[in-house]
Amino acid sequence: TTYGVGELILDAAKRGVREIILGLGGSATNDFGCGAAAALGVKFYDEQGNAFVPVGGTLSKIAKIDVSGLNPLLKNLQITLMCDVQNSVYGPSGAAYVYAPQKGATQADVEVLDAGLRHVCGVVKRDLKTDVSKLLGGGAAGAMAGGMYAFTGAKLKMGIEVVLDTVGFDSLLQGADLVLTGEGKLDNQSLEGKAVVGVAKRAKKYGVPTVALVGGVEEDLREVYDVGVSAVFTINRRPEDLAVSKHKSAQNLQACIEDIVRFMKIFV
Repeated sequence: TTYGVGELILDAAKRGVREIILGLGGSATNDFGCGAAAALGVKFYDEQGNAFVPVGGTLSKIAKIDVSGLNPLLKNLQITLMCDVQNSVYGPSGAAYVYAPQKGATQADVEVLDAGLRHVCGVVKRDLKTDVSKLLGGGAAGAMAGGMYAFTGAKLKMGIEVVLDTVGFDSLLQGADLVLTGEGKLDNQSLEGKAVVGVAKRAKKYGVPTVALVGGVEEDLREVYDVGVSAVFTINRRPEDLAVSKHKSAQNLQACIEDIVRFMKIFV
């Protein structure tokens, strides 16, 4: 359940916090954020009119949602949902089908969870007049993104954009000649908003080239170059299994950067 996250949000609000950045990802929950919403005052009722706190396996039992009891402290609270995916709430690319198996769900479990997410989206559309069925990123963290968007009016932003804004990245770019960034593996998922692409896009606006240092590269890189990455370097010095090379990451990274700087000095 995400109930504990709701308790944390409410505690922060009671302490005077006015802005919360909620990181979504890596969660074993699949409750559409209903647990968090319940902790914040939202009521969920079954067909018999009994109030309950839904979990992933009981979303299909929700017959009515009442947000009138939402804690008034949330009226002055800005919640930003930070996520790195664009998965929908339900369906083949939804929370249950994509992420639940990673957490141990069987095919039968996935079907139950997906049906629950589909059901709660219908109730939300009817009772809250909000359609999150096609919300990009709504499936993040067991579809908590979709639920928090619907229940609290939270705004979704790509994680890297939130991080860059929080650290004042644009101002740090002023006077910079080069940006060095990187990640473990550069692949198609990188194009969905991971660090390398997010940094490169922002740097490109200011005409600053970006060099990516990565552990491995997969797929065609043309799209990565199109969004602002000037060059990609893999840090591994020799063809070795990950089990071996991962223990040399620090040395390999240092050696790769030294080679890049040596090359740059040719033109200085």
